[in-house]
Amino acid sequence: MTQRRLTVFLHWSVLLLVLAMVKGGTSAVYIRWAFVVAGALWLGMAAIKGMLCKPGPKLTGSLRQAYPWMHRGMYAVLAVTVALNAAALLGIAPHDTGWTALLVLLAAGAFHGLFHFWRHNVLFDGALRAMSPRFLHKVL
Repeated sequence: MTQRRLTVFLHWSVLLLVLAMVKGGTSAVYIRWAFVVAGALWLGMAAIKGMLCKPGPKLTGSLRQAYPWMHRGMYAVLAVTVALNAAALLGIAPHDTGWTALLVLLAAGAFHGLFHFWRHNVLFDGALRAMSPRFLHKVL
């Protein structure tokens, strides 16, 4: 599996796990562990091999300059959320530790998605194709 395919898989897996955790109130231990493992794997891969995000040629000005920092911020929020949930699962912190970070990650992810939706539909730069599975490329 290539780095891109694994990143795409982890990207969407983490989103689905966050949604499952929000719906269930972080009560299902196996879902929390899956989130921690997937998030840690994604963060480790990004730390070792680097992030795959690129601003694209149609993104200009201050948004282009802020783009890599926005993605680093998303990784930072993911790292904090993964660490807090891992601490709770290992018994180092109370069970509900990580709930606020999870909601912050969900909100930041919503803005992240809206930003790329805007890029894809206003700038026509194919931003959604970059992180979507190949079977969706014909639809996008």
